[in-house]
Amino acid sequence: MRDKFVLVFDIGSSKLRAMYAGRGLNDTFNIKGYKEISYDGFYQGEFIRQEKISLLFEGVIKEFDLEPSKMDKIYIGVPAEFSSVKRTDVTINFGNRRKVKPSDIDSLYYMASEKAKNLNVEVVSVNPISYILDDGRMTLEPVGENAVSITANLSIIYVDRKFIELFNAIVGGLDFDSVEYISEPLSQALFVIPKEKREDLTLLLDVGDLSTSISFVKGEGLHALTSFSRGGGFITNDLAEAFDISMDEADLLKRQIVLSLKGKQSDFYELPTEGGKLAKIPLNAANEVVSYRIDEMAEVISKCVQLNTRERLLYLPIYLTGAGLSKIKGGRDYLAKCLGRNISYGRPPLPGKDKPELSSILSLVNSALISQESKSE
Repeated sequence: MRDKFVLVFDIGSSKLRAMYAGRGLNDTFNIKGYKEISYDGFYQGEFIRQEKISLLFEGVIKEFDLEPSKMDKIYIGVPAEFSSVKRTDVTINFGNRRKVKPSDIDSLYYMASEKAKNLNVEVVSVNPISYILDDGRMTLEPVGENAVSITANLSIIYVDRKFIELFNAIVGGLDFDSVEYISEPLSQALFVIPKEKREDLTLLLDVGDLSTSISFVKGEGLHALTSFSRGGGFITNDLAEAFDISMDEADLLKRQIVLSLKGKQSDFYELPTEGGKLAKIPLNAANEVVSYRIDEMAEVISKCVQLNTRERLLYLPIYLTGAGLSKIKGGRDYLAKCLGRNISYGRPPLPGKDKPELSSILSLVNSALISQESKSE
């Protein structure tokens, strides 16, 4: 399988990432091309200057020196902001006791997909949260089990049809034969959260630049999914406004911030300005600006937890990915304090690439390779 490569695009809220990669030795990736491009992105479910996206795709393909006509497919990750999740139960009764076959599971998925059809959205994936056999046993691996009937609790991920139409048009203009859409929150959940942690409800927070997604994960599927338009870019903007500095200067300041520091009145962050001077930004004031925005995000996350869990779970594992918060020193710990819960970084299980900000693109590559491998068996 190591000679098989996939071209994957990760559609971020302010950055477009592309990777051309295959399987390497010992479950690593053989990356032949990687590109990260700042673009106008999307906000509140709408792309800004969407007409420019096709030019970005075209530029990546030229830089990677690829010929679309010689490739089977292109893979595109679908962000949470253009997705929704529905859970449903479907049952098959066999009439008599027998072993569950793979074809039975396929039938359950097909029944769920037919049940889930909707004019405004397309089904991008159907994944199991759990299976229940007629004797009441719950499992995630039902094939081979003896049963009279089986009920599947399935997670159906929808994608906004406008998103599909936009990228279908872009891909069609680039001469690719086909496109496969992958749920970005689900691919991250399955790649960075250990399987044993997904036996019970787990939370995945992906804090980007202009958008944050909150995924409730269980089994092999998403229990619930929501997103809101807040992220690291808002913190940068807050700093720019609070200290009357440019966005570039605010970004430099944000990289210096250490939220665990409690300074004296005389303590400052020293910031090189665009005019060539050194500005002194009060340490405590800058930390307060950042903390205020994280407080606001924590309130939204807490409300989502309350809405999507029947009771206040004392133990809810939380994993943090994305560059919006993980790159702020002390950002994860401050958010954990606000939520009153421990937070771990969601790291891709790849040597040298185990950074939360790479979780999205590497998870999508992994999902694309799994999809390609399953079709070539």
